[in-house]
Amino acid sequence: MFCIKKNLLFLILTLAFSKQTLADDQPANPDLMPGNGWQIGDTGLKVGGYANLDLDANRSSASKLGVGDFSLFLHWENDGKLRLFSEIDFEDAFSIQENKGVTDQDSYIGLERLYADYLYSEKANFRLGKFLTPIGRWNLIHAAPLVWTTNRPLITQQIFPTNATGAMVYGSLPAFGTSIDYSVYSALGNDWRPDPRLDPFEEALGLHLSVSTSKYGQYGVSYASFEQKGAIGERRNLLGVDYFWSQDRYEVSMEAVYRFSENGSQLDEKGLFIQGVMPLSERLYGIGRYELYDQAGATADTNILLMGLAFRMTPATVIKAEYSVANHNQVQAPEGFYASFAILF
Repeated sequence: MFCIKKNLLFLILTLAFSKQTLADDQPANPDLMPGNGWQIGDTGLKVGGYANLDLDANRSSASKLGVGDFSLFLHWENDGKLRLFSEIDFEDAFSIQENKGVTDQDSYIGLERLYADYLYSEKANFRLGKFLTPIGRWNLIHAAPLVWTTNRPLITQQIFPTNATGAMVYGSLPAFGTSIDYSVYSALGNDWRPDPRLDPFEEALGLHLSVSTSKYGQYGVSYASFEQKGAIGERRNLLGVDYFWSQDRYEVSMEAVYRFSENGSQLDEKGLFIQGVMPLSERLYGIGRYELYDQAGATADTNILLMGLAFRMTPATVIKAEYSVANHNQVQAPEGFYASFAILF
């Protein structure tokens, strides 16, 4: 464990305190800058993605250092209405584990997204394929370089499937002097290459709405009615709210969900998280998050407190370190010290 922490600390210090940052070393061509992807000639095809190196020093398991994700984006669009997108994620590609050495026993090649969009108008667009489930905000922007913490909140992955295979209509409609962004989707079953560690939709119908209350804040609501492969015959309904506010590099975000079962309240699940971010210097940020999770069948709610730091070297690269504690942790939520280096390319 000591060697793992020592190696990661050396990596962090080398990256954070070098005489020139990655931003200083960027080529003049903006298409080659991290986060922009690479345009392949005049084919209309762009390649990008992200990767993250993670240190996991969980209090209840052996420490490990490894590549948590290596995700590849392929994006194509013509000059008209058609757009194609795919994301293939090489998860837990390899790790150095305490008392085990180098291993790839947890590796998995996942299909996160594969869909076609028909861009009809600002008010109505159409999507067909596999996409991220539009419940809340976190699930849609979960890529490691775009979020503030190494570990994601429990409710963003435990209470509903994170991906759906089916169809979606989405757009923005004028209303009440502002605009409402909407997504209406249906999962048709037979999820494309489902992650064996997750429980995919058997079928689903859902809706997400979001509206900006000012240039700084945005509210959202979610509804979904679905069955999952692991619970055939149990109809589940989900209600959710989310909020995001950002000004002068300060940020507050919140999500809350309640999933109730038509087979009885003993199968209901609910939870929330509240997260705040504050700038400590030009590139260093402090993060605090509180979570509550009430799992079906648990005798007590799980409460989690996380405190962390994020050093944003460039808009596309970030170093994160955090420590979390939990009580009544029947769901085995991550507890301990975690750190990561993530880059969007």
